[in-house]
Amino acid sequence: MSDAYIGPFDREPWPEQLVAHVVSPGPEPRIHGYDVAGDLARFGGIADLAWLTLRGDLPTADQRAAFEVAVVLLAPTHIGQAPAHAAFLSRIAGALPSATVAIGAVGLGELSRHERTELAPWLAWLETTEGEVPSCARADDASPDARAAQAWLDDQMRGWFGRGLPAQPVTRIACAHALLYRLGIRGPLVVDALCTWARLLAVAAEAQFARAGAIRLYPARLPDFQYVDDRGAQP
Repeated sequence: MSDAYIGPFDREPWPEQLVAHVVSPGPEPRIHGYDVAGDLARFGGIADLAWLTLRGDLPTADQRAAFEVAVVLLAPTHIGQAPAHAAFLSRIAGALPSATVAIGAVGLGELSRHERTELAPWLAWLETTEGEVPSCARADDASPDARAAQAWLDDQMRGWFGRGLPAQPVTRIACAHALLYRLGIRGPLVVDALCTWARLLAVAAEAQFARAGAIRLYPARLPDFQYVDDRGAQP
């Protein structure tokens, strides 16, 4: 190589291999030091696995309970929402199952990003709990069942964190993100990954009811039209 020009790839030292920070590779993999088959599969649950993977240690009983509630609150993603809608259409278009999962995951990641942006004032309010609850979190039309569920969650959160929810009704999604915030799960990448994981099964389950080429499963309707000849006259 000529000595006339030495670029950054030439003058800087580079590692010779990638470093594993979470999963130790090998015939008996470990996640943050815990043997997958010998420890986690035998003595842990799905919440333990998710918490360990994201946080690096096993959850306490309170952390596990709060985490599980947050995942359940996040899970419902109906066919009218973009991720499930796109996944359903991909199956009608003949996409491979792996592609449908990927399409749903991309949509869910964007949904989570949108939620984080919209709920930023709510998360800021949780830090001080002063002033009015931001409009982005309020559920002004909450049903009696929703109010009862929030009262239960408020009681649980006071036991888990010493701080509960406001007396004013807030949305299910706002409750879920409040739980994640109180649990210390706040990084955008981790939050988006967790929200995607919590919802992906519902998206895939909805998409499995679509069949390749079954266009009649989709409520499409072309607008009314009239043919016009080259002279502009209607036939």
